[in-house]
Amino acid sequence: MAVTHTTAIRNGATDYVTGQLGASPRLAFRLTGTVGSPGTVVATLVMSATPFGAASSGTATANAITSDTNATGNASPVATATLQTSGGTVCVHCAVAASGSDINMTNGLTVAAGDTVSCSSLTYTALSA
Repeated sequence: MAVTHTTAIRNGATDYVTGQLGASPRLAFRLTGTVGSPGTVVATLVMSATPFGAASSGTATANAITSDTNATGNASPVATATLQTSGGTVCVHCAVAASGSDINMTNGLTVAAGDTVSCSSLTYTALSA
């Protein structure tokens, strides 16, 4: 049997995690890494002062995310991303791929120096139903 949670618990967990990001957190795209050792950043996007709306059905939707118009870039493909505080503390680590991943990049996985990297939408779900 799978563990399930009520919607109220799912919303609470999601709101707790997104609340830990604080004001103006960052979405950083990275080459490799883990939550404890996040790896090289190739693009950093600044999220709004209020990064996520309140959770609904266990999912929170991000508010405005500012594009990185001058990415650091690298010849290697992006493989991971982190949500981190404005001070750089990593709160969430996830996988990145062209499709079927936590975050999907639609214009290729390699970010060159000077590229613009943007995020058209982002949601966070802490727990499944």
